[in-house]
Amino acid sequence: MVPNKPHETKKYLLDQTSPDEIQKLKQYGERYLKFHWDYYCELAYQRSSVEVEIRHALLDAVVGPFKFKKWQRVLRWKYSNEPLCVAGSLTDPGGRFNIGDISKDHFKPFPALYVAKDKETALQEALCQSISKENEKRALESALANPTSTTNCSMSGKLYRLLDLNKPKKLQEFIDVIKDFRIPEDLRRRARIFKETLELATTVQNLMEGVLINNWRVWPMQFDVPAPSQILGQLVVGIGVEGILYPSKFTTKDCLAIFPQNFDESGAYIKLDDSPPSKEVLTEINCDVWRKNKTEMMGE
Repeated sequence: MVPNKPHETKKYLLDQTSPDEIQKLKQYGERYLKFHWDYYCELAYQRSSVEVEIRHALLDAVVGPFKFKKWQRVLRWKYSNEPLCVAGSLTDPGGRFNIGDISKDHFKPFPALYVAKDKETALQEALCQSISKENEKRALESALANPTSTTNCSMSGKLYRLLDLNKPKKLQEFIDVIKDFRIPEDLRRRARIFKETLELATTVQNLMEGVLINNWRVWPMQFDVPAPSQILGQLVVGIGVEGILYPSKFTTKDCLAIFPQNFDESGAYIKLDDSPPSKEVLTEINCDVWRKNKTEMMGE
C-alpha cells in the first residue's frame, strides 16, 4: 500500500499592519466620529435658536383626520402574540422616524409602530430589502428569517394629527425657518479632510431627499447620531403629531409611522382587524390602553 501523502499547506498573506498603523486608524476613527458629533451639535443648536418658529411651521403642516383600513404589519413568528408592541422600534438604531437605543446619555429613545398599505410593502419594509415574488424565500433567508415563520397582521385605525410627506409643499414654511442655517468654516475644513460633503436642506426637495434616503441607518449605526428622518420624527413627536405618512423606498406605496404616545382624548386609535390567537393578545391601542400598558408595550 502507498501511504497517503500529507496535504500541502499553502499560506496566503491577506493583510499586514503594525501597532503604529493600528493606533493611527483608531485616532482617525475617533476624529471622524467627533466630526459628525460636532456637525450634529451645531445644527441642533441652530434648531434650538428657532425652536418656537419650527414648532409653528410644523403644526401648520399637520393634516387630519386620516383613516386607514386593513393595512399590514409583518412580524417574526416569535412576536406574533404582540402585534401592537413597539419595543422593537426602541432597539439600536431605531426606525426611520424614531430614535432607538443609539446613546441613551445623549438621545432619548421614543417608539413608533410601522404599518404599510399592503403585504408586499410591509414585508419589504420589515426586511429592508427590495423583493421580487420569485425571490421572496431568498430574501427571508438572507434576513435570517425562517421563510415559513413570519406573520402578517391586518390593522385599521384613525389619526387626527398627521404629517403627510406625500404633500411636501406643506413643509415650505418649515424650510423657510431652517434654510438660513450655516455650517461654520471649521466644520467645512474638517469635512474636506474626511472627504465628506455637507449639505443643508434649503428647499423642500432637499428635505425630502434627506428624509427619504434609502440608507438612513448610516448616521445612527456608524456615527452614533440620529438620521435626518429621525430628527424630523423627534420634532413632530414633540408637537403631538400622531403619525407620519410616507412612501415606501421599495414600492413607493404608503407607509405609516405611528406614535401611540401622542394618542389623546381626540380618539386616535389602531386596532387589529381579526380575532387574536389568544385572549391575552392586545387588540387595540388608544390613549387609555397606552397609559395602562405603556411599560409592557415598550418592553421595559
